[in-house]
Amino acid sequence: MLIVMSDLHFAESKSFSLGEQEYNNNLPPAVYRGFFREIAELIRDDPVEKVDLVLAGDIFEINRSAMWFEDSVRPYVNNRDVKPGSAIEARLLAIIESIAADSRVSETLKILRNLDQTFGHPVKITYIPGNHDRLLNASPAIRLAVRDLLGMEMVDTPFEHAYLHKVNGEGWFFVRHGHEYDHYNFGEDLSFRSSIPTRIDPEIYDRPVLGDIMSLEVAAKLPYLFKKYYTAETILSIEQLVTIYERLNDFDNVRPPQALLNFLFSTPGMSHKEVWRFIEPIFIHAIDEIALNEVIRGDLIQFGGVVGFAAWLLKTLFKIRPWRFGMPYWAMKALVTPANSKTVLEPPIDFVKKEECLRAPNSNVRCVITGHTHDPRIEFLDLDERDREIFYINSGTFRNLITSTPDFEEFGKLRSKSRVLIFEPGERNPDYSR
Repeated sequence: MLIVMSDLHFAESKSFSLGEQEYNNNLPPAVYRGFFREIAELIRDDPVEKVDLVLAGDIFEINRSAMWFEDSVRPYVNNRDVKPGSAIEARLLAIIESIAADSRVSETLKILRNLDQTFGHPVKITYIPGNHDRLLNASPAIRLAVRDLLGMEMVDTPFEHAYLHKVNGEGWFFVRHGHEYDHYNFGEDLSFRSSIPTRIDPEIYDRPVLGDIMSLEVAAKLPYLFKKYYTAETILSIEQLVTIYERLNDFDNVRPPQALLNFLFSTPGMSHKEVWRFIEPIFIHAIDEIALNEVIRGDLIQFGGVVGFAAWLLKTLFKIRPWRFGMPYWAMKALVTPANSKTVLEPPIDFVKKEECLRAPNSNVRCVITGHTHDPRIEFLDLDERDREIFYINSGTFRNLITSTPDFEEFGKLRSKSRVLIFEPGERNPDYSR
């Protein structure tokens, strides 16, 4: 039996706390304990001899950590530039240690390491790095630290970027993280390829990308700067500031992305302009830190593929920094809204259909499984030459989600956990035989 999980986003939470008040997006370990116990009970009386668990990327939240703001070290580097004993390797190991020290994460990792006992069968764990934990493939010491936390075999060889689950020696189920289909978060735009190889050159996975900068310099930096600007004591004493801070910490949880701006400004009892009055100095500071940092602003232009007049205009704006004199609410809205409106959550079917493993003659691959988008779904792709159904499955996410009404005016929180179980021939899915 194959179990696929992705986008757990285990994160360090200490740096975002306000005094004794925690802001912890990690799900409680009871969620994972119940998840695996439910599966174990499902197959208890059935002929399942082994269990393969694939952790399909973004298991650890490496990019979105305020620990990067301790100095000038940043994660916008190629994996191959992370040398043993270097400052960035030390920072990565420190972030891993801090994530593992979180009480929720620590207990959850223990659950993963003890799955053999939970299932009463051998459980083999395969870990695939995603875009948020790309750098965990950067050095032997980092890889060993990850393997130790997950209870895997202690070898320092690089993690593979895809997994082909075989049945009787033939590949049947293919797993990627899914950022390969998202050129803002992958080292190459695969939309220009006529087919996508089963094994993409690992060097492409090693490259830093635009998403690295956005997740740190925006998603992580805004709550960090907000806390630094107002101080924890002041925030805790003013209800509106607490609510705004909570929203900044929930940035990554909002779906769909087009609703992000409305969510940020939907503080109860405050107008959009009143909220902006509190946030404006934070936005200005964040933009200014990019503009004044030659390396980061250069990376932003390079990774974003900004060229020609657009590159000249962006460089000019960074040079004159017009936001120094204030940024009216209407200007900020005009800047952010068009970018958000282009972000649409759709299944990457066109990319999946280009997968070489599906197009190969006499292929036995029955489904492609990815995560990345936090959008659990099943899509029927086609029938193969033997009239067998071929599917695309998205493994969703394990985290709290902020969802909106269709008009993006009201918001609610839910806890997402997606279960992807695939039974091999000879194994019986009890749900289909009751």
